Amino acid sequence: MNIILNFIPLKKGGGVQVGLDFLSNISKLGGSHNWYLVCTEGTPFENFAETSNLKRVNVVKRNLLCRLWYEYYACRHDIKKYNINIVYTQFGPHWPAPNITNIVGCAYSNLMYPEIDFWGKLPAHKKIVKKVIDFFRKERMLAADLIVFETEDLANRALVQNDLLDTKVSFVKPTASSLVDITNSHLETKIKCDKLPDGFKVLLLAGYHPNKNIELLPKILSVMQKKYSDSNVKFIITLPEDVYQQSEVLKIARETHTESSIYNFGSVPYEGCSDIYNAVDAVILPAQLESFSNNIAESWSMRKPFLISDLDWSRSICGSGAVYFKYDDPVDAANKIMSIIEDENLRNSIIDEGVKMLDTYPTSEERFLKYLNLIESVAKSQS
Repeated sequence: MNIILNFIPLKKGGGVQVGLDFLSNISKLGGSHNWYLVCTEGTPFENFAETSNLKRVNVVKRNLLCRLWYEYYACRHDIKKYNINIVYTQFGPHWPAPNITNIVGCAYSNLMYPEIDFWGKLPAHKKIVKKVIDFFRKERMLAADLIVFETEDLANRALVQNDLLDTKVSFVKPTASSLVDITNSHLETKIKCDKLPDGFKVLLLAGYHPNKNIELLPKILSVMQKKYSDSNVKFIITLPEDVYQQSEVLKIARETHTESSIYNFGSVPYEGCSDIYNAVDAVILPAQLESFSNNIAESWSMRKPFLISDLDWSRSICGSGAVYFKYDDPVDAANKIMSIIEDENLRNSIIDEGVKMLDTYPTSEERFLKYLNLIESVAKSQS
């Protein structure tokens, strides 16, 4: 079977890690098929080593017009040239090209949680733009032959809200990337990690997105300064320097005099994620909504206590493997951080529970085989 991998939507963050992990498994487990990769210019996929059954056939320039041109028109040339049977999109909308089977992975959790004001922190005009984009994303997603979610909760919501057939929706549990392991190391990142400040270091490994709620961190620090003055907590964030300098995070930090307790590490290369996890004491995710975050499984894999917003979606994913704090509540978050600093038994218990939760998720290889089974099943049903 000839399969095109549509990785055009994967440009940064956890989606890129998932994509790299998928590609690394093709040579080991996908040998009975031919795989053809299409990606965006400037992403790690552009330089990913080709193999006997994995070829890169197109690199799309990083702008909206070029992407739309390829997805609506130019892709037809590659589909015909390589006699493609299926287009598999890791995360993102399907290709509207005619006479081709489309399978899409969906990580747009907000589309399935209409009750949450996902873009609420944006100015009104930007919020309108985002909602228009979401409308078209959903229309294209629903046009695919199979939609694959990362959690059963999202899959069930898709079925109920859109009155879809069971055969139209599936889910594959995520897992920690094979790139993140206690034994892995990247020299350049490790050297940078050696310069991290002293103190109890809490990591938020993410690029900027309003949903991530990074602005909560200086507010937490402000509470800690007043309530736990000797805690010496440091937040480690990973924003590009230009983004950090213009961010609301830095503005709030200056207003609350907490700037010295926030350390911006800058963007972390994918091969260096293990090093930064190794260098910190805990991991936090104050987000309002996630499909799934690599931070969750990776913190479990790296044996770090994990703190997360207390919401239905987070409890359905993390179970007993996290310390929960009220969403957007800096006082509760500060108290929960102190609880894992002061109580070694709690800290170790959360780490152990996280490892147990990770055991309920597939390995990198198992996840790939689940995706492969879905691709083969859809192909068989369409033939």
